[in-house]
Amino acid sequence: MTVDRVAIVTGSGSGIGRGIASHLVKLGYKVAIQDLQAERVAETIALIDPQSKQTIGVVGDVSNQEDVTNCVNKVIAQWGRVDLLVNNAGFCQIKPIMEISRDEITRMFNVHVMGTFLFIQSCVPFMKQQKFGRIVNIVSALGSGASEFTSHYQAAKAAQHSMGKSAAISFTKYGITSNSVSPSTVESNLFYENDKNFLKYLGHSAKAELERRAASKNTEAVTTMDIARAVAFLAEPSSSQINGQVLGI
Repeated sequence: MTVDRVAIVTGSGSGIGRGIASHLVKLGYKVAIQDLQAERVAETIALIDPQSKQTIGVVGDVSNQEDVTNCVNKVIAQWGRVDLLVNNAGFCQIKPIMEISRDEITRMFNVHVMGTFLFIQSCVPFMKQQKFGRIVNIVSALGSGASEFTSHYQAAKAAQHSMGKSAAISFTKYGITSNSVSPSTVESNLFYENDKNFLKYLGHSAKAELERRAASKNTEAVTTMDIARAVAFLAEPSSSQINGQVLGI
């Protein structure tokens, strides 16, 4: 069991982030549950740490400097350190290039890229003091390809992936590693939030799209626990030689 390790998991009010936070709590981590929605933060804590012994909740926008600073400062005030930063916050949108608005692509990059950048900048000074830190970015298999209906999502994920590799080069001398976990399709709220757009642009529901992808792969679907285990592995002190890598699931 991991002892005296502190993690921040962004976007952990639901879905993949909640699964990662839950697994880390079971391993003994103290975890900051960060999310844009207060009700989701409260729900996650109630589910994974009912007595709030290992978690604190922080509501905020990952692309807002003040909110990010507040989150990191709250963690330091509560536990005195931050060992693991999981940049998980994100969303997807099904839409063809010609229908994506300037605001939509800006928001896509703000959440995935600016959010990752701001949290790295805020956490690294404390990790440097400790001479230890782990950064794990949740990217996407789509971030290394192209698609007719998720071009802005894929571009943002590719940029997040690049940011993580640059962090690996920049901070290894301080005992800090930066790696990414790249899941394929995961059944989560993020997927179902696009149900209307799946129907509009692809002619079938989100559920039908999941079934189609599962049939094409002929393998079991990726679960949040698969992703959480990968994050925990990369977070361990024994993983110090793994840096700047992308672990595909």
